[in-house]
Amino acid sequence: MLDLGRFRDSMPKDLCVRADRRYSLSFLGELLLSRRAEILDRWVTRIKWEQAPPGLSRGELWDHLPHILDELRSVFHARDGHQVASPLPEESPAAMRHGTQRLRVGFDIEEVVREYGILAEILLDEVEAAGETLTMSEWRLAVKSINTGIADAVSGYIHRRDEEQQRQAGRHVAFVAHELRNPLMAARTATAALRLTPSDKRLHTILDRNLGRLGELVDEVLTADRLASNVELERESLDLGVVIQETVEDARAAAESRDVTVVVDVEPALPFAGDRRLHRSAVGNLASNAIKFTPTGGTVHVKGKGDNQFVTVQVDDHCGGLPPGDPSKLFEPFVQRSADRSGLGLGLAIVRQAVDAHGGRIDVKDDPGRGCTFTVVLPASPPSPPPVRHRS
Repeated sequence: MLDLGRFRDSMPKDLCVRADRRYSLSFLGELLLSRRAEILDRWVTRIKWEQAPPGLSRGELWDHLPHILDELRSVFHARDGHQVASPLPEESPAAMRHGTQRLRVGFDIEEVVREYGILAEILLDEVEAAGETLTMSEWRLAVKSINTGIADAVSGYIHRRDEEQQRQAGRHVAFVAHELRNPLMAARTATAALRLTPSDKRLHTILDRNLGRLGELVDEVLTADRLASNVELERESLDLGVVIQETVEDARAAAESRDVTVVVDVEPALPFAGDRRLHRSAVGNLASNAIKFTPTGGTVHVKGKGDNQFVTVQVDDHCGGLPPGDPSKLFEPFVQRSADRSGLGLGLAIVRQAVDAHGGRIDVKDDPGRGCTFTVVLPASPPSPPPVRHRS
């Protein structure tokens, strides 16, 4: 929230406000009317260059700013030939709609609050340029009105954000439940059939496969939830090459069932300090995806190398190339861009979040008609924790 004392202190010395001075409240109202276009233009320009997400049009930046300024001006109105303050509005509908729009176009909540701080600074500049002064009563009323706008903009922003998160959570729960239902039903059917024909090896295979799939789905959900909750990493000294070898070995059964060859080329030792479980999940998801989308008879290459600065993991497949669209969307949770809809769409999201948590990066290179290559680059040493600041 804007603090009156802060803005009073920020005023130039020649604009020092004297609370005991009798001064008409007309000036700020007249300023907001006569300089409306210029104030709006300066406001939009500063928002654009100081904090707005890139790529927004002028119309998206402009939004409800004129209405917010008009609401502020309406606080000061003429009555019987004298300029007096109107009752302070308890809410600002324009600011509430503005907060909702700012969420939609990608502002964060701090940037929304900062917009009103910019407006206050511009008003002070305009007063100074006009060579005028304001009474404490006039400026206090303006600041209170701006604070009302901040409160309602934040309220609109948070209300809409919470609504969207609830809708997304509902969709995700339904999606997960749907994906879990299929292997669960298959396992239950196989179990019921085994009661009648316990020696049927085919039923045992179906049961094992679907119970394994249920375990994988549950692990994906738990890992994604852990990453989304920013749980502290459980770092340990490990050989990332061994982790890669073990993880790929776990995926060989799926590869053999699809007649896909997996070739592993990992340097003898890749010392690394990281969270073993997250790295197994990241490498496992990359390998599983590559096997899943490589056609029968194809080959998947998994490579690992390192130096004093970085450790690199590369997974190369023969999927035929990436689907149309922005490749970065592949790393968003619950996104499935291929015709194969098995799974939760969490695999690549988990990979990216695990890599980000370790201070690394992941890239994807598309080779249309052949396949694609996912490359993970991790710092060989964990990033240093921020310095602890002690109060003197």
